[in-house]
Amino acid sequence: MLLQHILAEVGMARKTGRAALVLSDEHRTMLTELAGSRTAAQREVERAKVLLAYAQGKAPTEIQRAVGVSRPTIYKCIDKALAAGVMTGLRDRYHRAKAPQITEAAKAWVVDLACRKPKDLGLAAELWTISALAEYVAAQAATAGFTRLSQAGKATVWRHPRYP
Repeated sequence: MLLQHILAEVGMARKTGRAALVLSDEHRTMLTELAGSRTAAQREVERAKVLLAYAQGKAPTEIQRAVGVSRPTIYKCIDKALAAGVMTGLRDRYHRAKAPQITEAAKAWVVDLACRKPKDLGLAAELWTISALAEYVAAQAATAGFTRLSQAGKATVWRHPRYP
């Protein structure tokens, strides 16, 4: 531990245990152009700089100081590039922040309601308005078994059934 502290003070960073990243000429050219781009997404520009620096043999600490991104970001980028290639290292992995609260069955139920005439369901209107449909969905959701839809407003009813 003391040795690491002394090496950090002197400017000699500890080498990473990860494999070296070997770039082809095409990848090196593409990363260099991307690293200097002013129109590309900032995340991709930063990741291109990280990959170029790592391929040149720089330690993650040096890369962190030069590029200005966190160490976890550097490690994720390097690990993705080593595992699946340079192009994968530049991109975000798809992830959903949280599981959807409205199920496919609930969406199908709303679509089914929207396809019916309000008169068939005991209402006075001939056609649905978004407000009327949202009110009906909120009132009937609990009895239909979709308790999450009992809190749904007009925007939810408008948005979700269009993309089942």
